[in-house]
Amino acid sequence: MSKMESSPSLWAPRHSGWRLAHHLFASFILLAFLAGSGTYALLSQKSVLATGLLASALALLLGVAAAFRRSPADRAVVNMAVLTSSGPRAATWFPMFRTSAKGAAAIMGLSVVILVATVSLSARLLLIHNYEPRGLILALTALLLAIGVYVLNRGIRMARLAVTAQEPGVYLTRSRIVIHSSRGTREIYWNDVADIEAADPPRRKPLGKRGPAWILVLPHAQNGRSPKPLAITIHELAANPDQLHRAINHYWANTEQRAELGTDEAVDRLQGFLPEE
Repeated sequence: MSKMESSPSLWAPRHSGWRLAHHLFASFILLAFLAGSGTYALLSQKSVLATGLLASALALLLGVAAAFRRSPADRAVVNMAVLTSSGPRAATWFPMFRTSAKGAAAIMGLSVVILVATVSLSARLLLIHNYEPRGLILALTALLLAIGVYVLNRGIRMARLAVTAQEPGVYLTRSRIVIHSSRGTREIYWNDVADIEAADPPRRKPLGKRGPAWILVLPHAQNGRSPKPLAITIHELAANPDQLHRAINHYWANTEQRAELGTDEAVDRLQGFLPEE
């Protein structure tokens, strides 16, 4: 067994108990705040404010519910053709979760409600009634506006995964790595890869023992400047992240074995990259 195959796992189970995907913990805190504030505003007969807050809480709740509905079992790696910038190619596919088109539409609809309520609230308080203190009103407007933009961005990302004709995931071909994710379609040639890292967003660390949030594929510097890395988001990945991380490292390092990608030989080899139970 190679050093790659016998190395310890970086990622623990991502969808159970305290090990639930780290991106949801902040959502629980924000959900409690928005639901509580929205309920208080509703009871205080602040209907416009309550609409924005409760719509924000509902959008967040839908996102959390979608994550809980995912199967905790890792999906198997299979061979599947992928459309690249130079045409279709045989590939070995690490699947990602495909979101619901209805769910994405609901999230985007709620983001519109939040933004409309924010504009209406700020216009009423600042222009019509000239409420004081203005600083507090501006801070509340900025908060709701930020939530609305965040929810809209989340809905757009969900829609990308819902409507893409190509199954979302990471595709390893003989010539390149292709990623179909919520960030759109991206690809990089093996020869352009400078390094592969498991990393977290700047100044953020996941809670519990779940491993880093990203697998980063770093391109070579061009004209003295480092291009933006390709980030594979772990919480979107339905395949085993340790298996993917080891596979990318293996085929990056072993040029002669890339010819097997897209064949049963690659799938058989990748079974040895699964972490031990």
